[in-house]
Amino acid sequence: MIKITNKIIKSADDYPLPYMQFEPENNTNNKSIILIYEIFGLTDHIKNVAKEYAENGFLVVIPDIFSRLEHNIDLPYNKDGYSRGLHLKKKLGWQLPVMDIVALAATLRLKCTVSILGYCYGGSLAWLATQKSFIFEKGICYYGSSIPEFLESNVNCPSMLHFGSEDKGITKEAIEKVKKFINLNKNKIELFVYENAEHGFNCSQRKSYNKEAAEKAFENTIKFLKD
Repeated sequence: MIKITNKIIKSADDYPLPYMQFEPENNTNNKSIILIYEIFGLTDHIKNVAKEYAENGFLVVIPDIFSRLEHNIDLPYNKDGYSRGLHLKKKLGWQLPVMDIVALAATLRLKCTVSILGYCYGGSLAWLATQKSFIFEKGICYYGSSIPEFLESNVNCPSMLHFGSEDKGITKEAIEKVKKFINLNKNKIELFVYENAEHGFNCSQRKSYNKEAAEKAFENTIKFLKD
């Protein structure tokens, strides 16, 4: 049984940041996950991801990072939804969402360890947050298309990256660039590339869904988080 509640914390600039909390019935492992959504917002898919990790014993929270522009964004997985989400992403920028994520992590850290898990846009934000802060135990990024643009700084925690070999938005050259960064900096980063997988391969509501890749990535992530 997962208890779902809506909560609010004050961010660093006093902004009241809303978030959804998914609490397992037997929350005994003292571990939490901040789940960062795609540009499509608070979709049923993202909520299902939160439930899945909560069922594995983690306290999971989803900050509504678009709420500074509009609350409870839930966009369809189509061209119109993508266009609207991209507009919101560009308008919001990177600095404010990272600040909100770290502020939420600081609140959670009073009671438990905090890891961060992001998908697409959220994967890039998770990467940035682990570069900017030392608060996270672990970081997991699924197909963060902007990660190759943010390689100036090391991440500050063990991390895991998931990419699809057929992702048109994250080329093989871009992935090689990330691999080179990992090797040069000797970071504790595991990088997985899943064959025949496109961008968004983890989302069952998208045409690019790849069940085999999604299950393998989840298996790798759960093992990483529980180790």
